[in-house]
This record gives sequence, structure tokens and C-alpha cells, in this order.
Amino acid sequence: MKNPVFTLLILPLILVFAGQNTAFSQAPETIQINPQDTFQTITGFGASLAYYEGWLPVHPNKAEIYDAIFDELSLDILRVRNSHGYYSEMINTVKEFQQAAENSLGHPIPIMTTSWGPPAYLKSNNDKDNGGTLKYEVVDEEVKFNYGGFAQWWAESLDAYAAKGIYPKYVSIQNEPDFEANYESCLLRPSETVNETDTIAGYNVALDSVYQMISGREHQPLLLGPECVGIGYNMVQNYINALDVSKLHGIAHHLYHGAEEDNPFLSDNFSEAGNFHPEIPHFQTEYSRAEWFQVGATIFQSLYEENVVAYLYWDLIWTDGGGLVDLDFPWDQSQWKDPQRGYTRTKDYFVFKQFSAFIHPGWKRVGTPGDMQGVHSVAFINPGKDSASVVIVNESETESRNVNLDFQGFSIEKAEVYVTSPSKNGEHTGQLAANDELAVEPRSITTVAMQISKIDTYAEPLSDFASGESLGGVKCFPNPFSDFTTIEFETATSQHIRLTIFDSHGREVRRQQAENFAPGMNKIQLQKNNLKAGIYLFKLENDKGDFETGRMVIKGE
Repeated sequence: MKNPVFTLLILPLILVFAGQNTAFSQAPETIQINPQDTFQTITGFGASLAYYEGWLPVHPNKAEIYDAIFDELSLDILRVRNSHGYYSEMINTVKEFQQAAENSLGHPIPIMTTSWGPPAYLKSNNDKDNGGTLKYEVVDEEVKFNYGGFAQWWAESLDAYAAKGIYPKYVSIQNEPDFEANYESCLLRPSETVNETDTIAGYNVALDSVYQMISGREHQPLLLGPECVGIGYNMVQNYINALDVSKLHGIAHHLYHGAEEDNPFLSDNFSEAGNFHPEIPHFQTEYSRAEWFQVGATIFQSLYEENVVAYLYWDLIWTDGGGLVDLDFPWDQSQWKDPQRGYTRTKDYFVFKQFSAFIHPGWKRVGTPGDMQGVHSVAFINPGKDSASVVIVNESETESRNVNLDFQGFSIEKAEVYVTSPSKNGEHTGQLAANDELAVEPRSITTVAMQISKIDTYAEPLSDFASGESLGGVKCFPNPFSDFTTIEFETATSQHIRLTIFDSHGREVRRQQAENFAPGMNKIQLQKNNLKAGIYLFKLENDKGDFETGRMVIKGE
């Protein structure tokens, strides 16, 4: 929908994050946030279960660790290893994590399952580890790979998940098909390679086989791929060019090459990857190798230059100082580095949280300058346009930078500031009112979480995020309300409509089962129940993905 013409009144919020014994720029620089300039819509932030997943379910303090990784990080996607056929306990662990996530978040977490490699009986080297490719035979001098067996294994895997009440939202058929590892792995070239030195199956044909299998299932996960090792060497482009992109929901990859690990801001590969099939959502599904500040720069570059809709850290939990949460040995408390808790939030945890806790599914990236002589900024706004977050990265190791935030056409009603730096770990440094002055610290990642309101000569429809025209006329009355309200809307055709409620930070707090509505005006009565007083966003969405949004207020007692 087109927005009505409105008058822009500018109310800058001056941010100056003061530091001690540092040099200051002489005048503040202005970060203009332009909400009319929109980019990708966020799917979410996630992380993987990776080889130490069995430690947490037996940890004495597992309840508070689950809250730390799911609720505190506001995790949106859980990536898990499909080890069907050779590690049967993994699926029970996934079930526990799924339930723990729902308990912490208050809603189910989307699951992404990835094959590190199929079982040995499907591998050319008869070994689930050490590379190899899909098993093949030679018939009349023609090599025939067992793509059907690979797809059948995936079908059995999804059946095993379903038997546990797990329905993955995303499937990646093969983790890093371009990498021969000494652990579970399976080489797949972009297309079949058969020559004097290599006999390797094609990722494109394997994808076709799994796609056909999934198409016949009641619960159909979305396919992501190719999850190659990195964005260098045109690897993503080579794999995608060889396959039918209509079968992929998203282009997925890792960042172990091409990302300029020491300084991601120097890499052109992020923008090159983002300009490749920009009509398809991009997912960064595994990375964690750099130092903490470079991890933050990598997340920034992925969001700003590549326009990824999702960023997944590698190891959600690990040991010996790794992961987002570093677990101590759960079976012997005498070995704990932290004698009370038995776990540690790592520096990467707080870097990741600067993004994940303040940018939520459905939020859109909006215009910012990006780089201003080493000060990098990226901003997001929620569908109701009453919440926004901006993340500012200061590259300088010695100089604090004065910054003005100019949120064009909006006033900032409330702003909370969080900083991760060499001396701070996600520290809440205060609440800012208009004209407060602070400074962005050297070598820091700063998040400003804002409640905002539109400055207009007249009101703008709240439904301007709608993706189609089959819904309309949304009204909510009474509004504000104490016990219940009625949401009225018009449908052009008979269709299923689902109502979802979000809090003022854009986090989902309630999802009602979809109902069928006839053409014309319809109503849904919403009870307050356990919702607290405050501002909420509601979304009405049909099966095609068309949606309308609105805002409502629950009055206090």
C-alpha cells in the first residue's frame, strides 16, 4: 500500500556515550533513520545444537540455562543435527530443547534440521564420517547415485521427528556439501561430477529428490540451501546456479571463508552475496570463529550488506570457553569453573544479544547511513511502527564518537541503551530522554531500543505492512479496553485467518488457532486473560501470507 503524504517533523534524540580517558570527535555526527526506506523483513536469530547437546539436559541448573539461551536471547530458530539412523538419542534431546524453548519463550520455537551426513549405508565410503559422497553403482558404463535412498532417509527422519511431535519448519538437505570433514559429512558438487579423478553426486539432483518427497507430506518443511562453507570463491553462486531456485525457500550459507575474519567491514562478499538473487530470502546459518568484536561486525555486515533475514550462531552451548553458553562438566561439580552456577555466558553471548534481544521476527530493516568513518549503524522497526531498535558499531579502539539519532517523522517516547565493549557485557547504561547526551564508546556495540510514535498531520493506516489486498477494513473496539475487545475485518473471499498478538517489543505473546471466515465483514472477540496492561500489536494473517496489523491498548486495573 502507498502511504499518505505527511509532514515530517524532526525530533532528534542525541546520544553521546561518555567514556573515560578517550578522545572525542569535535561535533556530533547524525545518524538519519529513514523509515520510508525499507529492506528485508526479519525471520529471526538462532543457534545450533552441536555435539554437547547431551550435557545440558543432565545439568543441575538446566532450568536457568534454558531461560538464558531462549528467553534472555529471545531466540527465534533452533538448528539441530539430523542424525537419524546412527545416533538415536539425538531426537529425544531435540524434543527436550523444543519443550524447554516453549516453556521459556511462551510459544513454540521454529526448528531447522540439517544433515551433517547420511548413515554409512548411503555413503560411497561406507562411513558416515570422512567425506565420501552418495553411494552409486555403474550400470552400462553410467554412474547412478542413490538419490532415492537419500530422499527416503529424509522421509524416515521426518517421520521420526513427527512421532515425537516435532515438525521442523526448515530443512537443509546437507551441511557444507563442499567440505570433506573427518566427522559426519557428505560431498555433493553443484551438479554431478564424474571424471577420471572424481565421482561425486550432484546437490541439485539430491535437492530435487528431497523436494519431491516433501511435496507429498502433510507437514511440508521449507527447504534452505546449499549451506556451503562460506561466501568466497563464488561458492554460493555456483551451487545456486546449478539448481531450480523455485524449490528453495531461502539461500543459506556459512561464513568460514569470504567474510574477512579479522575485519568483516573490509569484505565485499557480503554485498555480492546479497545482490545474488535478492528476491529470495538469505539465511546465514552457521558461524562463530572470530573474536567477539568481529562476531558483532559479521552480524552487522550480514544484516546491512547482505540483507539476511536470519542469522544463526554456530554453537548454542559448548565447553572450554566456547559457544554462547560455556557449560561446565555437569557430572562433577568439583570441576566447575563457576562453583555456583556451572556455566558462563560468554562474550559472544552478549554480542549476539545486542541484536537478537532487540530485533524480532516481522521487523523491517529501515534506512541508515551504514558507515560514517568507522561508525556503523543498522536500524529496524516493528510492523506497528511503535517500536524500533538501532545498533551502532564503533570500530575505533581509542576514540569515542558523539552521535545524534534523527528518526525522521517519528518522536522517541522512550529509549533504553545497552552496551557491549571490552569492559561491558550487554550492560544497560540508562534510559534516554530527548536531548540526552552521551557518547558511543570505543570498540563497542551499542543498541538503542526505542518506543516511538508517528508525527503526522493526520493518522497513517496501521495496515501499511499488508502484503496483499484480500484483507482490509481492520478495526478494534473498544480500544483501550479492560476485559475484552472486538477486532472487526473484511475478507474478499472465504479464507482461514489467524490472529497473533505481539507485545510492545515485537515479541509474540499469543497465537490463536486459525478459523475459517466467510466473505464480508467478520469479527473476532479477544479476551484479556493473562495479558498485562500495555500496548500491543495484533496481526491477522491468511494462508497465503496476506496480513493486516493494528494496535490496541489494555488498560491498567
